[in-house]
Amino acid sequence: MSYDESKAKDILFIVDGSRSMKDRVKSAGMAKMEIVKQGLLDFVNERWAVSYVPWPLRIGITFYRLLGTPGTTELDVVVPLNPAPASLELYRLNEMPCKGGSPLVDALRYSIKEISDSLRGERRIKLISDGGNDGEPVKNCAEQLKAARVPIDAIELSNGASQELRDVATMTGGKYYRPNSLAEFRTAIRE
Repeated sequence: MSYDESKAKDILFIVDGSRSMKDRVKSAGMAKMEIVKQGLLDFVNERWAVSYVPWPLRIGITFYRLLGTPGTTELDVVVPLNPAPASLELYRLNEMPCKGGSPLVDALRYSIKEISDSLRGERRIKLISDGGNDGEPVKNCAEQLKAARVPIDAIELSNGASQELRDVATMTGGKYYRPNSLAEFRTAIRE
């Protein structure tokens, strides 16, 4: 089985692992992180067989959080985008804690760097957050985001709306979603 690399896809999920992700989405009756973990498990399990033999779709999942004083950004790579893992250790997804703050700009810079070397025809970042940002404003990395030419879909799990997440989607040619349930979250990560 072969495929055309220019028609292949890379999707990198970058997930806010801050303590506020323990909070519930009122309309869903579930914790934000509970929605994220279940939705990502479903997404990866549905696509794993076609994703990694022979890799027409590569999926990466990384959690980010800000820990300590002064704050240090922690990145937990659950599924590496490249090289594609030979087997999944998805149990690690369930073990990801919610702690610390949310360094949104650090997460965006990491995501762009991680996916920028790909030569695949479609590269996309799915930023999953509750809209919190405990670091510098997104406008500080606007030029870098635009120059990367990688669409970033902002998926916001919150009881309000974040202008910064909307701005990220708009400036990169991505889409903004604000799902209110697990079913809506599943739809947002599939599109």
